[in-house]
Amino acid sequence: MNVFAALALLLACLCGFVNPKTIWWIGFFGLAYMYLVVINVCFAVYWVFSSKKKYIVISLVTILAGWTLLGKHVQLFGNKIPEEKLAESIKVISFNVQGFLQADSKQPDGETLNMFDFFRSEDPDIICMQEFVTDRQRNSDAASLRRHFASTPHSHIVLPGGYFGIATFSKHPIVRKGTVYAKNNANACIFSDIVIGNDTVRVYNIHLKSVGFNNDEMHLLNNVVKTDYDRADIRTALSILRNLKNSALQRERQVEILVAHINASPYPVIICGDFNDPPASFSYRTVRGDRKDAFVEAGAGKSSTYKIGRIASPRIDYIMYSDHFEAFNYKSPRVYISDHFPVICRLAKR
Repeated sequence: MNVFAALALLLACLCGFVNPKTIWWIGFFGLAYMYLVVINVCFAVYWVFSSKKKYIVISLVTILAGWTLLGKHVQLFGNKIPEEKLAESIKVISFNVQGFLQADSKQPDGETLNMFDFFRSEDPDIICMQEFVTDRQRNSDAASLRRHFASTPHSHIVLPGGYFGIATFSKHPIVRKGTVYAKNNANACIFSDIVIGNDTVRVYNIHLKSVGFNNDEMHLLNNVVKTDYDRADIRTALSILRNLKNSALQRERQVEILVAHINASPYPVIICGDFNDPPASFSYRTVRGDRKDAFVEAGAGKSSTYKIGRIASPRIDYIMYSDHFEAFNYKSPRVYISDHFPVICRLAKR
């Protein structure tokens, strides 16, 4: 059992180096990385107190082999911004807003939180939203939505689905807008060249291919611990596998287009978005490249940004940036106004 657990953890560590076109299913191990670490730690502790202490090496070597990957999931210390850098820094929020379906939502403490009040209280310089919706039937047309973001008057909105898409809002002027990819669905990537002081920064707002579980699939994921599976559950499980495979392959194609565009940017970049992939994934490793991850540089604890049923709470939403910047005050507050949690940090010029 220990050998199988160690091999599974090794596959999770290799996940980021393997293109899904080659082995698509290796992504499952990347999703399970933290659970596999915990299992292998338990084996290591067991061997410490057994008479066969030498077997501790099975798990210990595998855990140490993926040590750098562990830091992408858990951080011990945050990075607080010094007072002298605060005034010159910019506050960035990336948030998949789930089409504003939970714009008014009851929190665990019983209070109701409004999403637009949340944005106003955070007072960001740049907001990147995924699953942004304009819908006249719900009184959320573009004009009324812009009124909610009066403090960030400059905007770049792309709606490849007609009313459903992606949006970037900024306190600072947007001097150029462009689309990296956008098909007739919710997933898109845009870039906005924003003038901040004497600098121009290119902000990428990304939504990589979603898996798009249907109601039956979500029900099974939410009840995965049950013991009485029937044939319908098996068919649903196979459907989940097909969706995971197809979405992984589509994300790989999007990432290829995206990285070529980012590498050609004439300006320092800030990359925000919903990757629909964890830090162990090929998508994360490829897009990040030699850039920084705000959680790794300035976060603390374990950052989960999306809940999948009862089986996982992965970090799939990110803020990355060029070495031109330094990150501070990373947080992902537990506000229940979407199926994602926002990711927030301050960026200061080095």
